[in-house]
Amino acid sequence: MLSHRYKPRPEWKVQGFFCSGCHMEKTKEFILRQQEEKTKFEQAPDICNLCKKELLLETDQYKPSWQWNMERESILCKCCYEKQALDYEKKMNYCTTCSNRLAFIRYNPKPRWNIEGQLCRKCWDKQNQVRP
Repeated sequence: MLSHRYKPRPEWKVQGFFCSGCHMEKTKEFILRQQEEKTKFEQAPDICNLCKKELLLETDQYKPSWQWNMERESILCKCCYEKQALDYEKKMNYCTTCSNRLAFIRYNPKPRWNIEGQLCRKCWDKQNQVRP
């Protein structure tokens, strides 16, 4: 029977308890494995999430804006970043169907219309009449 029992960490996926010596060994193994994974991750070249181009310099790496609904920790090249910025600006400031610049009042399409973006008043009224 053990006088001092040590409970393993959940990440170790081990059932039961350890003596002090075994607990120290498992802790060392776990820390070394984490450090190895970290160095592998840091050494891997960053890749653009859209075009899959390798980004060698940190100046070529751009983080997407939170409004673009992209994955957290994603990285973009300059070309893809500018393209996403233009697409988002167009989506927010221009009517999806007629491409006219939106005024102060914007209309969101109904979900059943399956239209992405915003509409001007004329296009919203047309869609509402066509699809009752």
